[in-house]
Amino acid sequence: MSIIFCHLLRAAALLVLCLAAARAADWKADKVVEFVVPTGPGSGVDASARTVQQIFQANKLVEQAINVSNKPGGNYGIAMNYLAQHNGDAHKLMVQTSTPLTAYIQGQIKLNYFEFTPIANLISEPIAFVVATNSPLKSARDLTARLKADPESVSIALSAARGNSFHITAALVARTVQADIKKLKIVVFNASSDGVIAAAGGHVDVMAATPATVMPLMQAGKVRIIGIASNTRLKGAAAQVPTFKEQGIDAVFDVPRGFIGPRGLSADQVRYWDGLFARLVKSDDWKQAVEKNQWVESYLNSADFAKELRRQHGILKDVLGELGMVQ
Repeated sequence: MSIIFCHLLRAAALLVLCLAAARAADWKADKVVEFVVPTGPGSGVDASARTVQQIFQANKLVEQAINVSNKPGGNYGIAMNYLAQHNGDAHKLMVQTSTPLTAYIQGQIKLNYFEFTPIANLISEPIAFVVATNSPLKSARDLTARLKADPESVSIALSAARGNSFHITAALVARTVQADIKKLKIVVFNASSDGVIAAAGGHVDVMAATPATVMPLMQAGKVRIIGIASNTRLKGAAAQVPTFKEQGIDAVFDVPRGFIGPRGLSADQVRYWDGLFARLVKSDDWKQAVEKNQWVESYLNSADFAKELRRQHGILKDVLGELGMVQ
């Protein structure tokens, strides 16, 4: 009788393990999903998160509700620290740009960035330099002439932290005329939308921002784009704007954008999100959003995104070292 009982116990234990494995393999979001945005409302980062939220829900790719929460500040440190409080919770994803990587390189984020879970890269956005319509800066060449004469004479606004892609682009522009990039007058806003408004009002000389953030005010005649850090011209409303390269300025840089998750996500949790983002980028709604927002699609799944982040880390560390911003 005891032998039979032992066999039954072993069978029961095996059944429990099999059921647990089946549940893990079938993991999916079973409660409210939170997209953490490390900048303020109205920023390009915020807009991309809300676009993904809307498409996921409109196409019923995610059955649960998706909330977007803004946690700006601390060079993305506030958002990263929040994510760090939810290890293993795949219901919380943070919008990823190059900013937390640069903050990590500079020692501003004390967490180990590479312990977090890469989920997917979705797009890259070229960087535009914006001025007020009545600004004396009529072109990117006017800007470089001012920077060459005195790099501190031009206030350059950006979001949301020094040392990020916007700052690096400004440094690349200044470096083409041998200006001292350490002396650039950088003004930081929590959201790109705030900086663009400041540029429109003449409170800062130049704003570095993504085209999607700039377009409404440009089309309303409030600001002008004097150059774009892209290899080729954009389409649509910005088609008439020359690139920096067309103006003899060798500055090409963009802002990658995707999602990372907390530390300790399982392979099945990553697989779940991999599948959803792969379906997202194939949807007609996503393709329309990419065209509308002047984005450049650059989808990478979790494994490829992890490799790309390591590559970006090396490049950013080199440029930040030249800026004297690596600890």
